Amino acid sequence: MDRDPQPRPPWRRNRKLVKGGFRDLAYLPRSRTGWNATLAAYAFSVRLKLDGSADLNRWAMIHGVAASAKVAELGDDALVLWHGTSAGRAEKIRDVGLFHKRGLWTTTDPATAHNFTRNRSTRFEAGSAMIVIVLDRRELEADVDYEPQGHDGNIFRLHRGLPPDAVEYILFDDRIEFIGAYKTRLPKPWGVARFKKHEGHWVPRSKPPVRFDDTHTYNTFDDWLDLSVRRILDELGSVCAIEVFSSLYATIDPTDALEHDRVLAALEDMCAAPRQRKGLKGFRLKEAQKL
Repeated sequence: MDRDPQPRPPWRRNRKLVKGGFRDLAYLPRSRTGWNATLAAYAFSVRLKLDGSADLNRWAMIHGVAASAKVAELGDDALVLWHGTSAGRAEKIRDVGLFHKRGLWTTTDPATAHNFTRNRSTRFEAGSAMIVIVLDRRELEADVDYEPQGHDGNIFRLHRGLPPDAVEYILFDDRIEFIGAYKTRLPKPWGVARFKKHEGHWVPRSKPPVRFDDTHTYNTFDDWLDLSVRRILDELGSVCAIEVFSSLYATIDPTDALEHDRVLAALEDMCAAPRQRKGLKGFRLKEAQKL
């Protein structure tokens, strides 16, 4: 009997969008169905590239996930590391932590870690996952606790394993989970909007008007989308399209409601002509469009 064909992996490159100038959207899914382990990781990577650093708690906020008290307390001493693995192994890491006989490979750039995610999830057919680790950089000494690798030293080959409490977040294909010991009240995670199909259109599950934030409500899907895109641009300033898509996918249910062309059209309507920044298209909200 022939085996059922394996589903195509979700991270096939979207060559069409790359050719259109959206290098950051290389891994945007071709269909409207998204995944968190890829989009949210690359969104963090883009912010790291643009600013030289990235605020993990702000990243959590715009993805509708609780902020980490550990990150807030450590401040500039927080070392955020990423580890790519399979979804099956991630479930074990939640309970027993991370270890490897030849060392534990982590990196400050989730785009680098995603290479390992693709490798392990393909090899074991177990789905993809990204592990977010937070350490106190004051407790680490180069060549003693870890060996810096990579052309810019962004890979940390740790000489020891890590307990479960070193992990703050796990990104699966369908969700992002906070598993740290303590949450912090601020920044408050953005809420998830819920829609349903009615007569061929996506409409809010709750009776409109639906609360968006402390000062705004929405009546339709398009209302929510416009408010959401403006909020992301207001929060981050100049953004890449992957950051917009990643936040939208994480704060809507179901993700099938999102149409790629509608999101790109919203960016075009609300923003000035995009500027190239470090090889990426940067969008900035027109002054008249700010919330």
